[in-house]
Amino acid sequence: MRYHDIQLTGSLSVTGSLSIPNHPNTGSATSLTGSIYHDTTDGIIRVYNGNQWQTVGEQTAPAAVVNTDIEYLLVAGGGGGGTLAGGGGGAGGLLSSSLASVESGSSFTVTIGGGGAGAATDGGSGAAGVNSSIAGATISTITATAGGAGVHNTVGGSGGSGGGGGYNLGNGPGGSGTVGQGNDGGDGGLGADSTTYPCGGGGGAATAGSNAASVGLGGDGGDGKQSSITGTATYYAGGGGGSGGTTPGTGGLGGGGNGGQIFSPGTTAQSGTSNTGGGGGGGRVPAGSGGSGVVILAYDSGSFNCAGGIVGDAGNGRKYHQFNATSTFKVGSTSDFGIVTDSLGLHIDAGNFSSRGTSTVTDLSGNGNNMSVTGASLGNNYYYSISGTSTYLTCPSAASIKSTTSLTVEAWFRLTDLTNQWKPIISKGSSDATEEYLLMARPGNNVIYFDCGGGSFYAQPSYTWSSNIWYHIVATHSRTGGTSTLDISVNNSDLSVTTNGGTETPGNTSDALYIGTARNNAIGGTGIQIAQARIYTKVLSASEINQNYNATKTNFV
Repeated sequence: MRYHDIQLTGSLSVTGSLSIPNHPNTGSATSLTGSIYHDTTDGIIRVYNGNQWQTVGEQTAPAAVVNTDIEYLLVAGGGGGGTLAGGGGGAGGLLSSSLASVESGSSFTVTIGGGGAGAATDGGSGAAGVNSSIAGATISTITATAGGAGVHNTVGGSGGSGGGGGYNLGNGPGGSGTVGQGNDGGDGGLGADSTTYPCGGGGGAATAGSNAASVGLGGDGGDGKQSSITGTATYYAGGGGGSGGTTPGTGGLGGGGNGGQIFSPGTTAQSGTSNTGGGGGGGRVPAGSGGSGVVILAYDSGSFNCAGGIVGDAGNGRKYHQFNATSTFKVGSTSDFGIVTDSLGLHIDAGNFSSRGTSTVTDLSGNGNNMSVTGASLGNNYYYSISGTSTYLTCPSAASIKSTTSLTVEAWFRLTDLTNQWKPIISKGSSDATEEYLLMARPGNNVIYFDCGGGSFYAQPSYTWSSNIWYHIVATHSRTGGTSTLDISVNNSDLSVTTNGGTETPGNTSDALYIGTARNNAIGGTGIQIAQARIYTKVLSASEINQNYNATKTNFV
């Protein structure tokens, strides 16, 4: 057979027929660039592109658009309570329904409203809460109205639910609630009893706030509504209790704060519970602040897989995503947002209710490398806050989290200060001489430090850190034929890594694994937050790093 390099310009008209060789499979076909044959087994034409055989003209039906309904619970921030004697704050408005026929590939912005501040001076009124919302290109924005403020000596603030009225010789009316979202606040200070400072309770999503009773009795906050969207029946959006001269009102079910007692011995008003939309209690300084809002979205996990917020299992084949802070909700197919699981030795995720915990962090890899929590703060968000050598996560050594030949350590983290100190992320080893692996950031020197096998073999590439920016970092070690190689990727970009020239083999010690500190708690950093960590006993490829980055980035970028 002759081969010619023919170059053409312009147009080419060809008549006649083309004879294509027949073969039953690729094994008997000629593998030269541009070779073509008819696969008699599959009945298709294949061409060799220099690396592999590709099908020519294969027609594939477009993937069917997957759509399903997504249930939502949307709660705004609750209102703050009032002082000297003051009404309770109204609960944030509550809406519950479904987003109809949502298609995979959709994205929504979820905004969480904060709670209103309680009055900070005697004789002051609280602040209204802040709206919560769900917005996206395929829907009209859905908004829950902020809770109304509790007041001192006037009409309660209107909102999702109304704030409680203050004491007043002419009766301090409660604020109005929003139809379909909440109820009115209770009235305060009735007639001659205004001298004992009874104030109305804030309205709740299910019931109105109670009016102040006589002889110094504050009104109770209205109860919130119960929802089982997470698989557990829970109350949301309860009103704050009004203050009373002798007996304050009680906060409503669903996070409403209790009111405070004005006369001796006196009790302090309570704030609404975070991420319930509960109203703050009224009282003397300081009055209770409203609780922040929350958004929860739930769906059939057999139809979709989604990303964003804190993920949980709602039971009966359903998943839910709870948003305690403003973020993005992304909708994908069942095959989307999956991480690499081959050779996965440890996987912890503060953004997953099956993993996160205040005393124990459950390993999602299935290897049982559960980590104990010492001092690290979890709060209502999807990360642990590290504040020094006394705050960290740790677990015992295990074969599934160490390797002398192939290793990957991976984390999502951010720095809340840029002080010139080491910020340990993941470490295993008790000293410089016995280090199995150690990954740290040092913002003051603008470097990343990664070693495997002790300080005599490490990479320390330059990197300029910023505060309050999330970073996805992946560090790998491989050893073949006596030569060790290190590599580091940050935010899906491979760094040019040069080692110090050593070829030390990582140890295989029994030292514990630490996250947030190093060398058996001898080196700790302040101002670091860690959301996820994974360890593999293999080297992740560039495509696998890309897969993990894209699967887990929704809360961070």
